[in-house]
Amino acid sequence: MKQNIKVTDLPNGIKVVTDYMPHAYSVTVGAFIPRGSRHENKGEYGLSHFYEHLVFKGTKNRTPLDIACAIEDRGGNLEAYTTRQETGFYATVSKKDLEIAIDVIADMLMNSSFKKKEIEKERNVIVEEILSYEDLMEEVVADLFYSIHYKGSGMAHSITGSVKDVKSLTYPQIIRYKNQVINELPLIVCGAGKVDHEKFVEICLEKFSKKKGGELVLQDTYSPHYGFKVIQKKDISQSNLYWGMSFDKSYLNEGTRAALSIFNVVMGGGMTSRLFQKIREDKGLAYSVYSTASVYSDCVDWGVQMSMHPKQIEYAMELSLAEVENFLKKGFKKQELERTKANILGSIHLGADNPEKRCLRLAEQILHLGEIYTMKQTENTILGISEDEVVGILKLLFKNGVFSTALVEPKSKSKTNLHHIFFN
Repeated sequence: MKQNIKVTDLPNGIKVVTDYMPHAYSVTVGAFIPRGSRHENKGEYGLSHFYEHLVFKGTKNRTPLDIACAIEDRGGNLEAYTTRQETGFYATVSKKDLEIAIDVIADMLMNSSFKKKEIEKERNVIVEEILSYEDLMEEVVADLFYSIHYKGSGMAHSITGSVKDVKSLTYPQIIRYKNQVINELPLIVCGAGKVDHEKFVEICLEKFSKKKGGELVLQDTYSPHYGFKVIQKKDISQSNLYWGMSFDKSYLNEGTRAALSIFNVVMGGGMTSRLFQKIREDKGLAYSVYSTASVYSDCVDWGVQMSMHPKQIEYAMELSLAEVENFLKKGFKKQELERTKANILGSIHLGADNPEKRCLRLAEQILHLGEIYTMKQTENTILGISEDEVVGILKLLFKNGVFSTALVEPKSKSKTNLHHIFFN
């Protein structure tokens, strides 16, 4: 898995990064803004996500249909996303269409027209998107967890904002965001596939010539809280639980990332995981049960999510806590570490053929870790970490982590009490 990664910092605040794949027929190129929902103050919740939508609504050079046709008429795919940490735009195309793809993305970010009529139409679209999420209890309970666990910081509110938030966003706020992207915020532009680095740098200099600077660094504040909250909703039949913890990024290094990745797969990473086997296969309590880990610029969180009949939720939580406790006390089962390492390395190897995965990997590492780790480095770390090291690291993280629990359940006369003493 040899990689040829090159990085060039341009004077206007753009970092150009490429991962050269000589045998690839396709390329993925993208531009990533280090501003997400966590950087929004009260009165502008949902602004990053709104901006993500609006740049597709036309530029000085292209109509919305022109933007779509420029990529899709060539068999390509244009995507965008907003997280709590960043906002990203990327396209996958044939290698001969690389310049067209980066031209479209640069045009969207540098020349968006933001016509008021289009803004109002898209505001309605986003309201419908938010309403669709409100019907998905997995989304609702995850947002509830973040709202209590990170209370008082930008991490606490949802990525999209509420319907009320979106309806209150103003035209001047949107234009300030656009100008901040052009004049103040750094920009990471990545390319993976058969991408000649020097040529790509020249293209970026031309296409992003309107960008003036990138010295503004937005501050991220990690402020976790122990918390427990239950909300009740009509017209749902299952209880949806999310319990988890977070820890300061000072605990995070290459070994910690490897250990947490292994632990996450062991606990809830698939059908062979302990939580799936215990709660779904053995006890038959749930259809959906899994664990998840997220790395941010200043912290890391890990959690367990499950959905089931309200009468079973307390029992299921006890089972999930017991599985974690058992791991921290007894470590791995026979051959569990070897199987898990094979799972993770297999995933890395499969992704190595995919320019999109490699492009997004570059961007996420820069935005979340501040540096790039090659796939070979990651592979060597996974292979080299021992059972005792993994268990020791997880004991440290769970000892120093801050825990919270969120529950969304059907409307009833009394609320479920899920106060628990966790592992510290």
